[in-house]
Amino acid sequence: MLFKLAWRNLWRNKYRTMITVASVFFAVVFSVLMTALQKGAMDNLVKDVVSFYSSYIQVHAKGYFDEQTLDHVLDLNDSLFKNIRADKNVIQASPRIETFVLASTGQNTQGCMMTGIVPSQESGLIQLGKKVTGGTYMADTARGVMIAEGLAHKLNVKLNDTLILLGQGYQGATAADRYIIKTIVTFGSPQLNDRILFMPLKQAQDFLSAENKATSIVVSINNLESADNVSKQIAQRLSSGFEVIPWQQMIPDIVETVKSKESSEIVITLLLYLLVSFGMFATLLMMMAERRFELGMLMAIGMKKRQLAFMVMLESVFVSLVGCALGLAASIPMVFFWAAHPIRFTGALKNMYEKMGFEAVIPMSTDPAIFYRQAIIIGIVSLMLSAYPLYKIYSMNALKAMRK
Repeated sequence: MLFKLAWRNLWRNKYRTMITVASVFFAVVFSVLMTALQKGAMDNLVKDVVSFYSSYIQVHAKGYFDEQTLDHVLDLNDSLFKNIRADKNVIQASPRIETFVLASTGQNTQGCMMTGIVPSQESGLIQLGKKVTGGTYMADTARGVMIAEGLAHKLNVKLNDTLILLGQGYQGATAADRYIIKTIVTFGSPQLNDRILFMPLKQAQDFLSAENKATSIVVSINNLESADNVSKQIAQRLSSGFEVIPWQQMIPDIVETVKSKESSEIVITLLLYLLVSFGMFATLLMMMAERRFELGMLMAIGMKKRQLAFMVMLESVFVSLVGCALGLAASIPMVFFWAAHPIRFTGALKNMYEKMGFEAVIPMSTDPAIFYRQAIIIGIVSLMLSAYPLYKIYSMNALKAMRK
């Protein structure tokens, strides 16, 4: 009987019910959109930073992360790549060999980081092909170097100039040779832009007398948040002579930035919930004022307060469920639309973002947790606010309530 009464009461005054449902509806929509936008922006920030150079996961020989020298190199073989690529989340795994060398031309000399790569694979890993601002992107078998724009400026060199490299190769061998600058690339990170140059992996191995060796294997995965789990799974398949490092360990500064951003976003979200709660509470105040005579009459004809309170609680549950369901039904297509057509900056703001190496776009996250978490939170808030009608019922005097 109470269930039937609660459901019928909702539709006796359709406008009042629609206003109450609308307050829950808009609360769900606003919280979902804001959370999806915040998470999408942070995920895109991490993706951009990771795509600068490090990628999501790196596999090294044991000890290389703490002492990054050619004394800790990997022997490349099919079994190693098979174990890394066995995880379904792994998209690409590409070897690199890195060391510091002196780059010289004419009277100019500059220390820099020389990185041997497989150009065809790195274009997908860190979008290196999109960073080309001069010349053409090098093939895997080409001879020459790709130099960062800032380093080229320091050395006062341009395309097709000759660059002399001098360093120490594998096991103390002398590394010295000269190469033609085939490509100029630009990084948003000043640290990379001022000190890095690339060459095809085979050429770098010959230069360092390190045939079929690498200092790291960079791994790209399909899910940013799974980096830690994937790295642990890869480590389990490899022997103890390897170390598998996720991006969170390689770039701790970004992890701290994400945490601080999340803290500020929590405060903003709580403020949103507070504003939403005031709106929902206002509808409850209106409802109790309008139904004062009705509730007093029900008590006067013998309905117990606990039954009356349970009926009003059921009304709140029905309203919350309907509002949350409609809010999710409206917000899901909106989020997926803006995920497919993200907000893009134009003009000076776009140029500023791209100059720093970030994509001038704010996408929305489609993480399923965003939808059900917000619906649950708003549902709980609406049920907590229903404590006010219950308090009014238990403190209500039937005779006073029926007086007009």
